[in-house]
Amino acid sequence: MKIVFSGLVLGLMTICLMACSKNVPQPSAQPNETLVMSSEIESTVAKVEAVDLKARKVTLSSLQGDLFIIHVSKEAVNLRRVKKGDMVDISYGRELTVWLAEPGSVADEQATAVVRAKPGSQPQGMGVRESNFTAKILAMDKVNELAKLELANGSVVVVKVQNPENLKKLKVGDTLGISYLEVVDIAVRKSSKQSSKQGSKR
Repeated sequence: MKIVFSGLVLGLMTICLMACSKNVPQPSAQPNETLVMSSEIESTVAKVEAVDLKARKVTLSSLQGDLFIIHVSKEAVNLRRVKKGDMVDISYGRELTVWLAEPGSVADEQATAVVRAKPGSQPQGMGVRESNFTAKILAMDKVNELAKLELANGSVVVVKVQNPENLKKLKVGDTLGISYLEVVDIAVRKSSKQSSKQGSKR
């Protein structure tokens, strides 16, 4: 199955400027000093409501009953084994590290790896993406708690700083180094009803 990653730049940069400390004035950060380190793992289960083999679309329903469609790439060779009523286990993990980079540092790298199930086996796939990039602080508005950042690719974003205490550790011209790791694991398993039917046919 095609792995779809989130990692929106605007949301990520907002996280990057969140302070780990409480309401205590902080000294200026030093080069290579870690500012943020966080990790998160989430898991959920969805049910297959429909499979469109021609369009390679699978309609899923969440635990809350909401419907959503995922597009499956041609590399997923076991799509024909996915049936209505199958359950899909989805796990998502991410790890974020932010530090004060050396002045003038520029990085914009991304690596992706995908592991798929063997032909004929139960559909399953895992995707890993690691992004390493830098963002230069162009301006800080401490009154409105905003920061203007220039990413390594040249794009400029303005983000809301969730904790203004973090602004006391940084200054205009500083460069942030960001490492962002995402892992998505999707596995399809037969519903109890389908498993019993397959067992009766043997």
